Amino acid sequence: MRIFSTIIFLLFIPLGFGQTQKQYLKAGDERMQAGDFYGATLHYRSAMNYDSTNVELLYKLAEAYRLYNQYEEAERYYQRIYERDYGKLYPKGVFWLATMQKYNGNYREALKTWKKVSSLYNRDKKSYEYLKAKQEIRSCTFASRNGTKMDEEAIVTNFAPVNTINAEMAPLKLGEVFYFTSMRGEMNESLEVDAKDYRHSAMIYEKEQVLKLDTIINKPGTHNGNFSFTKSGNRVYFSRCNDNYQCQLYTSIQDGKSWTTPELLSAEINSPGYNTTQPHWTEIDGKEYLFFVSDRNGGLGQLDIWYSELKDYKSGIRAINAGKTVNSPDNEIAPFYDSLNKALYFSSTWHEGFGGFDIFRSDGSLGNFADPENLMKPLNSQWNDYYYVLADSGTAYFASNRTGALYSKSPHCCNDIWKVQYPVPEPPVIATLEELNKYLPVTLYFHNDEPNPRTTDTVTKLNYLTTYEAYKKLEPTYRVEYAKGLEEEGAAEAEMDIVDFFDNRVHKGVKDLALFTGLLIEELEKGQHIELTIKGFASPLTKTDYNVKLTGRRISSLINYLQEYDNGKFVPYMEGTAENGGKLSFVKIPFGEYTASTTISDDRKDLQKSVYSPAASRERKIEIQSVQQAARDSLYAEIKATKEVHDFGKLSPGDKVKHTFTIQNGGNAPLLMTTVTPVCDCIAVLNFTETAIPPGETGTVEVEFNTAGLSEKQVHSITVIAEAFPRTKKLVITAEILE
Repeated sequence: MRIFSTIIFLLFIPLGFGQTQKQYLKAGDERMQAGDFYGATLHYRSAMNYDSTNVELLYKLAEAYRLYNQYEEAERYYQRIYERDYGKLYPKGVFWLATMQKYNGNYREALKTWKKVSSLYNRDKKSYEYLKAKQEIRSCTFASRNGTKMDEEAIVTNFAPVNTINAEMAPLKLGEVFYFTSMRGEMNESLEVDAKDYRHSAMIYEKEQVLKLDTIINKPGTHNGNFSFTKSGNRVYFSRCNDNYQCQLYTSIQDGKSWTTPELLSAEINSPGYNTTQPHWTEIDGKEYLFFVSDRNGGLGQLDIWYSELKDYKSGIRAINAGKTVNSPDNEIAPFYDSLNKALYFSSTWHEGFGGFDIFRSDGSLGNFADPENLMKPLNSQWNDYYYVLADSGTAYFASNRTGALYSKSPHCCNDIWKVQYPVPEPPVIATLEELNKYLPVTLYFHNDEPNPRTTDTVTKLNYLTTYEAYKKLEPTYRVEYAKGLEEEGAAEAEMDIVDFFDNRVHKGVKDLALFTGLLIEELEKGQHIELTIKGFASPLTKTDYNVKLTGRRISSLINYLQEYDNGKFVPYMEGTAENGGKLSFVKIPFGEYTASTTISDDRKDLQKSVYSPAASRERKIEIQSVQQAARDSLYAEIKATKEVHDFGKLSPGDKVKHTFTIQNGGNAPLLMTTVTPVCDCIAVLNFTETAIPPGETGTVEVEFNTAGLSEKQVHSITVIAEAFPRTKKLVITAEILE
């Protein structure tokens, strides 16, 4: 009888517990439907007590944790789903597992999982999931490489005066008033807030007080926020959304101390039936524009950034998509355009980042935005970072749910507003040319055979910045071509190699040039006669004599830049007509590919290595290598060479050839050469002018080059030491030995 009773009891346990589990599941589903994701996790966890192996229940719990931003728990449960299902019934679970791994900073694991996602969705290579997986493989590679890199100048702190355990976002500072959006509820008599009373409200922080704007702006029953003001500050644009987060843009005008009843913007901006939100007003070339975010037709993905020229305070001419360099198949939000520096700041979950939304900067003007640049850590994190706005005195603000945000239930549930303080740089004080040389070399890079490809000219009419802008636009091509034919992870690594090259060399060179140029003009304004030494280099894809001419054109483009700088500020110094007696002259050394690494491919058929590889790209450059006084005073001789490099061209092994270099005294005292020393036994100094060379006169250095035992390309130097300024002068001979 005891055995029979036990069997009957055990038979009824699953039935009773199953009914209870259904109740918990139903309650969890209801909380999910209501948007109460935290409450849903509690009910689903209770249901788990009855059956922790139910994959459907595991998926619901993982989803609830993800939507409540409990990323570690979400990753744990998506992992459990994958171990049971392997993406067969829940392929989206693998997608979210990879996403959560990235949010949690597990970039290498995330990369492996994204590769699994790409395999699951590879039947439709145009699907969002497949394209996202491919992009995230690149993004995880970026995050792994840059995970420890920090922008050491940016100091990020929690802007505590406005933050609560609820969500704060969309910061904006206007004068002494700080505006932001907060999801705060109204407390009842029991000091509780009903879930339905939590709405986004426009707030201000002024005189150490946080206040909610009145009901003219914060209309009851709606969500309001995302303020943007015109230059005068008396007109505001903002978002207003219903409880289903269908949003439109409104404007209001300040009448004294109060605001007029908000007016809906025109249909050109508020496209009927679509979301339009997050306005940003700016002025470009004297015209008013409104940037905003929308999911309307004609976009490239989910939420895109758009802009419209305003024809009056509430009407746009037409909405224009910000373009495919900015927008993607994913979400791009929170635009802020710095019209002074022509830079668009925004956040995206698509472009290479550390996780969630990252903040990006895209330089350029309307219709011509450059590829986005990640603002890096500490501004960006593995969580959500958005609503970046510039303020004043090197200050910016943004919102983030990163570690350190205030919370009551989950560390990453809610956004706080964060303050960024940049150091205000003091202009460097250059007291001597020796100190100016500390900023050298300035290295500038070029695309293959640029400028003026397929010519034998030694000069160009192009300004270096013109060639740089064209080169910069080719970065996507370099990424594709250098990664061509590689497996997913190898391709991602190759693309990041290109990104690093452009960031750390090409773009850095332009920044270095801008700094150096400003300091150089200061020295010339002191009346000095300054000499720049500029050397050119090229990858070994073409013949030596052609590359010498090519590097000459590259040096010429830099000189053109200086001629055009600041409306010709350098021209009087370059022409020797400056009233203060200052003068700028150049020593141009077009080395061609003479110093290029012998490992660089010169195979025209293998453009992947010979053109698009970072190794080849590093060779296509010019360098400002030194800056010095050309003549200190009347007591000095000045050693010059009318031609510092001589190319013998093609020779055979055993050939002996001679060349005579012409040495000129450009100073005001006699020039005496004391020693002429070659660096190679293959060069013999036959004779040189050993008597003093008068000012303005010339002497010679004659050398013989013996090719015995040599092969392929050769470059060798001869050092001349003289009682002059500078003390040494380097002469170079080159040749190509053909067997």
